[in-house]
Amino acid sequence: MMENKKLNAMGSAGIPRIILQFSVPAIISMLVEALYNIVDRYFVGQGVGSIGIGGITICFPIALFIMAMSMVVGVGGNTLFAIRLGEKKYEQAAIILNNSFVLLIIMAVCSFTLGQIFMAPLLRLFGASDQLLPVASSYMRIILLGAVFQTIVPGMNHFIRSMGHPKTAMTRVMIGAGSNVILDWLFIMKLGWGIEGAAWATVSSQLIGGLAVMQFFLKKSTPVKINRRYMELRAPYVRKIFVLGLPPSVMQISNSLLNAILAWSLTTYGGRSLPVVNGMQGGDQAISAFGIINSVVSIIILPLMGFVNGSQPIIGYNYGAKKYDRVRSAYKFTMIYATCFIVVSWVLLMTFTQTFVAPFAPNDENMQKLASWGMRIFLCMLPFVPVGMVSGNFFQGIGKPWQSMFFNACRQIILLIPFLLIMPRFFELQGVFMAQPIADCGAAVIATIMARREMKRMP
Repeated sequence: MMENKKLNAMGSAGIPRIILQFSVPAIISMLVEALYNIVDRYFVGQGVGSIGIGGITICFPIALFIMAMSMVVGVGGNTLFAIRLGEKKYEQAAIILNNSFVLLIIMAVCSFTLGQIFMAPLLRLFGASDQLLPVASSYMRIILLGAVFQTIVPGMNHFIRSMGHPKTAMTRVMIGAGSNVILDWLFIMKLGWGIEGAAWATVSSQLIGGLAVMQFFLKKSTPVKINRRYMELRAPYVRKIFVLGLPPSVMQISNSLLNAILAWSLTTYGGRSLPVVNGMQGGDQAISAFGIINSVVSIIILPLMGFVNGSQPIIGYNYGAKKYDRVRSAYKFTMIYATCFIVVSWVLLMTFTQTFVAPFAPNDENMQKLASWGMRIFLCMLPFVPVGMVSGNFFQGIGKPWQSMFFNACRQIILLIPFLLIMPRFFELQGVFMAQPIADCGAAVIATIMARREMKRMP
């Protein structure tokens, strides 16, 4: 592979300009990707009601687990890929790309098989009541059919960005998400397919997005292509991909476990705290309210993730090229801009909470009030989130997976899960929503200490 101007720019262009060049498309990609979840819940809220939102929310831990499997390979392979590009070892980069593609397909097949076999007991474990279980099962059985595309689209998009084509990665995501909006409207609102219509719309749009992503890797102009010659799995690369990809996926795997515990806590303490309203048990109301909160929060968090992830190829390339001053500059710039964005977003969410919540429960004033109350508690420490997110991305970018894994474990396992188990014992349902902000504060302190130490160690 010959050198490419877009690749060289990562090691020479101004840090603010090159990060924004990569991050703006990534932000749009993540925001558009959020539409898969948000649009489903919006149309389900309009066409099915709060019980439908509750069914989708119960399925969320399984969807997070599939996403985690794609992250292991996508992020791990991409980190190694970006470093090899910076070192100008192009044949190794091609092997890494193609091995990652094969591993993503293997992960998808495993996720589909295990999901179909253990679906009912898992949904029960996650807190599905007799009322929610049929709704959640109908949705999840269809969603699992698209597991291959759920892993390929986000997994391979990382490589498109690392080859200097962030706008192309953004376009591929937009194609799939745009299809999802149209198909959701058609299947739910016009054809009346209900919760199954939401699932079929998601799977169909992911198929369209997956075909668009793969088309990029077959073009003649693509610097590193999908090539059968490099697809044979090679143990040293596979091992390194998993070593590098495990830390960020720990966050997603922990998120899956966390959401399972969260769903159980919402069902248990919501049932104790809330009366039956419109035929819905208190636990089902709490689950649906959290589903609405999660949809609103994703509008803020996913663009933030896009901005932070957009800096990772810059950090990885310059670290591989031994340009450590540029690595430090990229970290500082990302931290400042991410914090400014989240503070402005936080003020808007806390000021206009019910305005953001209302579209998901247009005819249910009780649900609007419950979701608004929960969201104000859940987001009270939101400005601390960028500190941990940027620092975790920094360790991933420089190829130090164990530091990244330690930070993610501190945030999700050591802090958040214990708080989620302890706080409700004292504050009931309010304690369920309080656990996240307390953990965010602790994670920000740990991340700051770890990142400052690493900066001092760099030459």
